[in-house]
Amino acid sequence: MRLLVFVTFFVLLWQYSTAQVDSISNNITISLITGSPGDDVYAYFGHTAIRVQNVASRQDVLYSYGTFDFDTPNFYGKFLQGKLLYMLSIDATPRLFQYYQYTQRGITEQVLNLNNIQEEQLVQFLAKNYEPANRFYLYDFFYDNCATVIRDVFEKEFKIEYQIDTVREVTFRQILQEYVEPRDPWTYFGMDLILGIPTDKKADFRNQMFIPDYLSQNLAKATLDGKPLLQQSAILLPVSSAVEKKSAILFTPMLVTILILIITVIITFTKNQRLKNRFDRILFSILGIAGLFLLFMWFGTDHIATKDNWNVLWMNPLYLLFVFGVFRKSEISRRGLLIFYISTLLFVLITWGWFAQSFNVAVIPIVIALIVRCLDRIFRKI
Repeated sequence: MRLLVFVTFFVLLWQYSTAQVDSISNNITISLITGSPGDDVYAYFGHTAIRVQNVASRQDVLYSYGTFDFDTPNFYGKFLQGKLLYMLSIDATPRLFQYYQYTQRGITEQVLNLNNIQEEQLVQFLAKNYEPANRFYLYDFFYDNCATVIRDVFEKEFKIEYQIDTVREVTFRQILQEYVEPRDPWTYFGMDLILGIPTDKKADFRNQMFIPDYLSQNLAKATLDGKPLLQQSAILLPVSSAVEKKSAILFTPMLVTILILIITVIITFTKNQRLKNRFDRILFSILGIAGLFLLFMWFGTDHIATKDNWNVLWMNPLYLLFVFGVFRKSEISRRGLLIFYISTLLFVLITWGWFAQSFNVAVIPIVIALIVRCLDRIFRKI
């Protein structure tokens, strides 16, 4: 009799617990939120987050992996060196909607096709991941950002499979160009100069998901237990107006570098030697210092994307040897230095298009201007 009571008690307890889980899970909706790109530099690529709605508790929150703490000690130094920790944050969904509506950006939602157990599994993972000991991670622009971490969470927690028909052949640099150059050609020009060979690697199907739009599109091709991982995309907030295009500005990088080349040619054919000397010092100083910065980003930081940056071939730190007149007393050494400059500059032009690194086309007028000044100094013996 006691055994029967004991068994009955545990059966009822199990049924009650199961009913509670089902009741909670049936009230939960988990979805992928994708925010459209905006006008500000930090918003050029859009944003992505996981939305968790619980009807029973009236909870509607967003889990975002793309936040950081401005109060971090030595914030800018860590950011520059690639040592800044990003973190998982939680925010109320209505606040995001208000912000996106104010900035005239759109929001789309894709509900995850999860069963009750899988929903609870993901909710528990996010809750544990939000604990202070777990919420921080070392950010990497291509491989560990707000979008790729979400991809990794889904792949780790669920055995998803990708139904891939064709994969677009594209490099990381081409994706960046797609999102940045139409909005802000100068920002893209600067990014193009600071990023090295790793940016020219092919971004495969998974790696393309470092961009929120690509994450949304590519996860739509994933299946879980034989059914699509994501439901059809729903527009929660339409884009109120087109994102401002800054590419219509008059002074684009190409136009400015062409003007520099024209000024260089005009100065070269003048007889004002003092003007030539001043111009050369300014030109070589700017490019030499810029070259030192590229070397710092290459060897002095943990950023993967800034490694192996061969823009130093034309933004050469060794220009500073000329600026400070290191070989001024030796005609042979001075000429040898100028010939070395010309050789590296010609290498950039000759290998254009098939070198391992892609150089920005606006660089060409600057390279030609440098060659003109070096040749003028060699043949005029100045």
